[in-house]
This record gives sequence, structure tokens and C-alpha cells, in this order.
Amino acid sequence: MGTLCIQLRSGTMMNMDTNLAVKLARAAMDKGHKVKIFGYGEGVTLIKAGQDPKRFPNVGKEIEKMVEEGLEVVVCETCCLARGIRRGEEIKGTKIGSITNDFSRMASESDRLVTIAR
Repeated sequence: MGTLCIQLRSGTMMNMDTNLAVKLARAAMDKGHKVKIFGYGEGVTLIKAGQDPKRFPNVGKEIEKMVEEGLEVVVCETCCLARGIRRGEEIKGTKIGSITNDFSRMASESDRLVTIAR
């Protein structure tokens, strides 16, 4: 099976883009593919622990489960700092990293790359 890399640039409470990314990742994993998600810009909100949305699906809970099943999730540190997200606030198993090191590695290790953005 192949590897899918999803670059997510929309925030968890902005619209349904994050939900779409999580559903796409779930579908690919269910078919046996490896999946990597890299959050950039508003997409870094994906890894924020303690999400409790009232009108949107709780993608944080789904990410927690999927990380345990092998999903790799990394977000841009510079984008996190700009939004006040600090190390230690991320969902267990996710990582605050860099676009230079992590995203370039994730993209090069993948057979397909999908960008979800507004």
C-alpha cells in the first residue's frame, strides 16, 4: 500500500476542511495506506488538546484514536507560536515541528500529496 500526505491549511473551527482531512485520512488508513498530516497556517489548530466544539465534529478525539493506529501528525512550530499554541498543549502523539524538516520529509516519503486550504 502507498502513503498519503495531507497538508492542512484550514483551522478546526473555520469550516469543515479539517473534518474532511480527518475523514480522508481515516478512509485511506482503513484501506491499509499509511497517512501523514502536516498542519500549516490555521491548520496547526488540529493538534490543540482539549478541543470541545459545540457545532463542529470533535476532530481532536478522532486524531487521538488515529495517532494510536499509526497516523503521523506534525504541525509548523512558527505557525503555532503565531497563534499562541505552545509545546505541551498538543494532542498526545502529535508533534510540533517544522515545514523545512518535517513537511519536506513527509512529502518525499509519500506517493500522493493533497492540500486542503481556503
